Amino acid sequence: MKPSYLPAVSAEFRPKDHDPAKPPVYLHRPYAVVPPADLLKMSEEPGAVGALLELGERHYFGTGAEQDYLKAYGYLLRAAEGGAQDAAYLIAECYRCGHGVRQDYDKYFDWLDRAAQQGSWMAMFNLTAAFRDGSAAYDGHGPAIDPEQCFAWSLEAEKTIRAYWEYYTQPGFVDFREIWSNLTNAYLRACAQLSSLYADGFGVTRDLKRALYWLERGKRFAVNAANDRSLPVFEKEIADIKARMEREKLRRTQDEPNE
Repeated sequence: MKPSYLPAVSAEFRPKDHDPAKPPVYLHRPYAVVPPADLLKMSEEPGAVGALLELGERHYFGTGAEQDYLKAYGYLLRAAEGGAQDAAYLIAECYRCGHGVRQDYDKYFDWLDRAAQQGSWMAMFNLTAAFRDGSAAYDGHGPAIDPEQCFAWSLEAEKTIRAYWEYYTQPGFVDFREIWSNLTNAYLRACAQLSSLYADGFGVTRDLKRALYWLERGKRFAVNAANDRSLPVFEKEIADIKARMEREKLRRTQDEPNE
């Protein structure tokens, strides 16, 4: 799934010699590097979705601004109306936790579904949990346990995280290391989740080979992202799956009739 909105501040740099034959260079940076005063000014401009989302996040988490859920909700709502799926996800969190609004699980799931449909991998993870645990985990609200939907949203989360990764690792994107780290961890979580679902046969036909595939895929992603071939990612989990495969192979052999 392609995310509906991905923010990055763009800046144009022209050659110092002003040679018209030389093309300008464009760099893209996260809104997190924008000073508060500039961010406020940007938020009043038309189409200021990225600035609004950043202001909402700063007030929601208390990073770079005083934690104020009511202010956060106002900024996030404007960003969500502009198509920011991650803003819609945080609005869902406001309703789940009662941050700046009255706790309301029905509105939580409405916003969560909206965020996921627009491409928020964070919302997708929460939906997989909801379909895994059922409405009993939310005081009778939300969906019933649905293994197939749990698996479907897990798979969609993996695809969507890759879309985020491809966007934020383009040439000319600088200062995105924190986002890269978050996406790497999210991708590992998605692969571990898919591996677990295949291993347990939850929402999909049980298949230890596919369970192993997802662990190894996650490991390759992390190794390539960190450019470090020695990363001990999923080593224990991979060994456990391989051991289960060997035990099942041995059991099948023992169950075969002797000629």
